[in-house]
Amino acid sequence: MVQKMFKPFLGFVVCLFTFACQPGNQQESTSAQTTDLVSTTPATELPYPQTPDEAIARLKEGNARFLNDQSAHPNRDDNRKIIQAQKQTPFASIMGCSDSRVPAEIVFDQGLGDLFIVRTAGQAPAIASFGSLEFSVAVLGVKVIVVMGHEKCGAVAGAIGTEKLPGHIEDLVNIIRPGVHAFIGKPDQLEAASKANVLAEVESLKKLDPILSQYIKEGKIKIIPAYYHLETGQVEFL
Repeated sequence: MVQKMFKPFLGFVVCLFTFACQPGNQQESTSAQTTDLVSTTPATELPYPQTPDEAIARLKEGNARFLNDQSAHPNRDDNRKIIQAQKQTPFASIMGCSDSRVPAEIVFDQGLGDLFIVRTAGQAPAIASFGSLEFSVAVLGVKVIVVMGHEKCGAVAGAIGTEKLPGHIEDLVNIIRPGVHAFIGKPDQLEAASKANVLAEVESLKKLDPILSQYIKEGKIKIIPAYYHLETGQVEFL
C-alpha cells in the first residue's frame, strides 16, 4: 500500500523538479546564444585610411553628411567600444578651438577612436599642443592634421582688439596675435583674421622639429587648414 501511494508522489516530485529546471535551462540557453551573437557579430567599422589623401576624403565625406543632415554616426556600437578599449586607432588629428559649437566628431560625423582632438581657444598653440600632436603622429599613426578655425571666434576677436584682457586670457591672445598682426584694431575683419590665424598655425606646425617637419618631408602626413561655418555646418578647407 505504501508503495502504491509512493509512486504517484514520486511522479509529482519529478514533474515539479522538471518544471523548476526549465526556466534556468532556457535562461542559460538564451545567455549562451547572446554571447555567441556578440562574439560573432562583425564590428561596423569604416575602412581605416591608408594615406593622407584618403583621410582627408573621409573627413570631407563625413562633413557632407553632417551638412545635409544625413549623419551616419559610424563606429559607435558595442563592438567598437571593445576594440578601442584595447588600442585607439585615430586616422586624423584635429587642432581646433575650444568653442562648444564646434565639436569635431559631430562636425565630421566620425565615431569612437576616429579622431585625436587637441582644443584650445583660438587653436592657440602651446608646448602641450605640440607634444599631443607629435604623439598622435609618431605613436598613433594619424595621417592628417587639420587646423580648424571658425566663424565668430572670441579668442581671435580678443587678439585683434586693442583692449587688455583680464587674467590669463591676455596670455592666450598674445599667442595668437603674431599671426593676426595685420588685423589688430580692425574688428570688422574678424573672418579674415580667423582664417589668417589658421594659416599661420599650419605653417608653424609644418616647421615643427623634430617630428612633424620630418613626417611632412617624408610624405607620411599632411597638415591642412580649415574653417568652420557655424550656421551652415560646412567645413571650408582653405
